[in-house]
Amino acid sequence: MTALRARPAASPSTGPAKRRTGAPLPLALPLLVVVAGLLVWPMGTLAIRSFVGDDGGFTIQRYADVLTSARYLRSFAVTSVLAVISTLLALLLCIPAAVYLERAGTRFARTVAVAMTIPLSLPGIVIGFFVILVFGTTGVVPVAIQQMTGSRALQIAYTFSGLLLGYLYFNIPRVVLVIRGAVAGTSVEAIDAARTLGASPLRVYWSVVLPSLRPAIASATALSLATAFGAFGTAATLSRGYRVVPLDIAAAFTERFQPELAATLSLLLAIVTTTVLVGIGRLGEGKHR
Repeated sequence: MTALRARPAASPSTGPAKRRTGAPLPLALPLLVVVAGLLVWPMGTLAIRSFVGDDGGFTIQRYADVLTSARYLRSFAVTSVLAVISTLLALLLCIPAAVYLERAGTRFARTVAVAMTIPLSLPGIVIGFFVILVFGTTGVVPVAIQQMTGSRALQIAYTFSGLLLGYLYFNIPRVVLVIRGAVAGTSVEAIDAARTLGASPLRVYWSVVLPSLRPAIASATALSLATAFGAFGTAATLSRGYRVVPLDIAAAFTERFQPELAATLSLLLAIVTTTVLVGIGRLGEGKHR
């Protein structure tokens, strides 16, 4: 009888488990130069200017002023609430829609998928005008309600709800694209096996599809939050009584001619956004393990 031979373990340097190919650093140099020029240097400049006092000396007074100002704290609160709610709504709407668009394979699904990409090419100010056209004082929906009931309703364009709707519309195509890409890589065999075992469509979606999409959901959440935290055009068009931090930054630069204050607000917004994104990234990595 021939003895069974143990399969030799793969060598760390030559075996199939090897993943790193040792790509040369020069391949990434163009991107590193762009990042240094458009991110590191501007952020460093903002940081320096935010600590420069009126007399040219070092100060943290502007940070103290911002962090104790009811106006700016309210702006940060409104910005955060808009970002979180619009992101949660986008995830709630887009995850099942992305699964359908990727798996259906019908002409209708392909048409909707193409239509979903249109908002990606539109600036925020145009999306704000869309909200005004639909839900403004003379918008399509209020006028239609007036014709049916005799009084106008849902004139929400310049309210918090209208601002939230603009943020949501801006985020939907981004979330759909990220989730669709992950759905395309989902194991069809696992879904078929669950169905064979008698799992209902809802159970398959909840127990098989969603767990496999957790890293993509984390990525979509980070992208949506980052977009919402930095949104300017939509807020500039729809904001009436609700201030968000990007508008305060622009006002400090252009209206009050206080670049140091604008630098302070910009750095604080960057810190908040980065902290949230890093936390989401680690949460997504932890769930994926």
